[in-house]
Parts: sequence; structure tokens; C-alpha cells
Amino acid sequence: MSDNAAAPNISAVIMDMDGLLIDTEPVWRVAQTEVLGELGIQLSEADMLSTMGRRVVEVVAYWRHHRPWPGAASGEPSDAVLADRIVDRTVAHVRARGEPMKGVDRAVALLRGLGLGIAIASSSSHRLIDAVCDRLGLEWIEIRCSADDELRGKPAGDVYLTAARRLGLSPAVCLAVEDSPNGVLAARDAGMRCIAVPDRFLTGDPRYREAQLILGSLAELDESRLRSVGWRRDS
Repeated sequence: MSDNAAAPNISAVIMDMDGLLIDTEPVWRVAQTEVLGELGIQLSEADMLSTMGRRVVEVVAYWRHHRPWPGAASGEPSDAVLADRIVDRTVAHVRARGEPMKGVDRAVALLRGLGLGIAIASSSSHRLIDAVCDRLGLEWIEIRCSADDELRGKPAGDVYLTAARRLGLSPAVCLAVEDSPNGVLAARDAGMRCIAVPDRFLTGDPRYREAQLILGSLAELDESRLRSVGWRRDS
């Protein structure tokens, strides 16, 4: 962890969504298993964890290349169609049974109370981001950025740079909060400090060391930990 004492003060927090704000990572894995299983592709838990944090259309393209199913070379069904099927199942789950991750309400209240801007930068589609915000009572978050709109998804930092631009801020004054290794790398690529809340299946991944701080859950976030990554209360 680096010394952040001389870094610019943090003005906003840009948060990932899946696995950080809402417990959708297991749902994504089930949806992938079902949709790709219908094509004859059997994926293990480790297989799906290896692509965590990527855009779903990139995940489909990855498995089309690495585990081609009969007819995969013809492009039918397309990556976009298969991605939509996976998203459809995930959105339906969120609307019916989506639950926040531990500490989300408390962490969000803390950040708002400190006057920090808040945005979402997710690999998920806008329709899933909107469904999550509605389900969790976060509809007041106006800046919701999807990597679907970018040329490059995570681990590239494009979606984080878009969020900073829409906040009207330099990336240097934005703090990213991530649960996936690819997301941590995306925050670094964007030039942001990062707090990692590792997925429980990936806690030993060395890429988390790129974050300035690692927490067990958002319930651990408090003023002292924000100060440790460079936030300072205005005098």
C-alpha cells in the first residue's frame, strides 16, 4: 500500500456494482452455466471466476473461442444474442430477489454524509445497472456508467475515466471501489486510487495488491480508512 499523504484530496467515489453493491456474481455464474450449457458448454466455477469483471459479451466471445460449441464458427447465435439471454436472467433475479452486499447501506450513507460524489462504473449493461439501483433504493445515483459504451472493458480503465469525466473531476481525485481483480486493474489504469473488497473465491489473487486498501466488506469502511487512502476532511 502506498503513501497517499501527498495525493490530491478525494472528491468522489466511483463504485463497481456486481459483487460489491449487490450479490449478483453467483447469479451471473448460474445464468452463464444455463445459457452456455444449452449449447453443450460445461463451465466450472474456476472457469467463470477467470472471466469475472469482464463485459458479458466479452465472456461469451471468450468461450466461443476457447470452448467452441457445434456451430460456433458460424456466429449463430451471435455473441450479442447470447449475452442478452444471460443479462435477461440476471435482471429477472435482481428485480425479484436481489439483495445488497454486507455494509452497502452504511457505506453509502457515510460517503453521502461526507459530501463525496458517488457514481457507478460497471461492466454490466445499463438495464441491469438501472434494475439494481431501483432494487436497492439507489435511484438518486445519476451517474451510472456501463463498459458497454466503451471501446475497451475492464481491466482497461475506460469506464472509470468516463465516470470521472461525467463527474467533472480529474481521475486523481476519484476513489474506485472494486471487488474483482480486473476491476482493480481498471482503476489503476485510469489513474485512480482503489479500495478492494475481494470476492470470497478470489481473495488470494495477487492483482488485489494493486489496491491501496483491502477490506473484508463495505461494513469496514469508515472515516479512518478513507483517510488511509488520502481523503481529508475539509477544514
